[in-house]
Amino acid sequence: MALLTRKYVTNEAPSSNPKSRHRFDAGLWIGGGIVGFILILGLVAPLVLRHPDAMSAFYLASPGQHGFLLGTDQYGRSELTRIVWGIRTSLEISFVSIGIAGFFGTVMGLFAAANRTFDMGIMRVMDVLLAFPAILLAIGIMAMVGPGVISVIEAISVVYIPIFARVSRAPAIEQMTKEYVEAERSLGASTVRILFRHVLVNIWPIIIIQLSLAISDAILIEAALSYLGLGVVPPAASLGELLRSGQSLMFTAPWLAIFPGVAIALAVLGFNVLGDAARDHSAVRGK
Repeated sequence: MALLTRKYVTNEAPSSNPKSRHRFDAGLWIGGGIVGFILILGLVAPLVLRHPDAMSAFYLASPGQHGFLLGTDQYGRSELTRIVWGIRTSLEISFVSIGIAGFFGTVMGLFAAANRTFDMGIMRVMDVLLAFPAILLAIGIMAMVGPGVISVIEAISVVYIPIFARVSRAPAIEQMTKEYVEAERSLGASTVRILFRHVLVNIWPIIIIQLSLAISDAILIEAALSYLGLGVVPPAASLGELLRSGQSLMFTAPWLAIFPGVAIALAVLGFNVLGDAARDHSAVRGK
């Protein structure tokens, strides 16, 4: 898999052409539709589908045979069931890890904007972490803590805390120069109150957009780690592990590798399109 780069929310203004606004709206609908479909799959997995390790007597059944829509693997397990459960696992890991990274990174960015000494210290540490490609840093962390769901969450969180710190710091610094901040200070408001009651309220759209973009990368990182054998431990279903196990049967049962790959691509595409469209749409409305 290609080395991942961490995406930032930028403040570049989109084209003022009216047609571009329709594209942004279309992106919101398309990205939102894909993400909604993925979320529904993840939610219904334990309610509708049987356990991903449930076996049948039909080994390597082709898609559509014996009532299995996406076929079965070498153990007779439903590929559709395992993919849906794998999507659920990826979503759980991605949402939790990016939520943790977003919280701690945003708090660091806010305090860095308000305190020069803290800014000089913590942001240099963030710069060091940003110097490493995302997947390489995640692999290094996994090598130290070992495989497992909790370890993957920890690795992805550490990888993306610097991103949220950087993304929140710049607009927070800009907000700290506003007149309302001086007015609050003159009324005796504490720095913490100003940061979380006023500054954060004004920069939260940027944070939300960055969350969507980061989740797409988190899904890809989790899949890459599981593909390398460093992520989710079998028999738990994971898209990366399904892709790895299906690769050995690529010429015998190609659907075992194709369908998990399509699921990963669809999930990453959905969150990317949604995040990009939301960023552009927000910039258009702010003009």
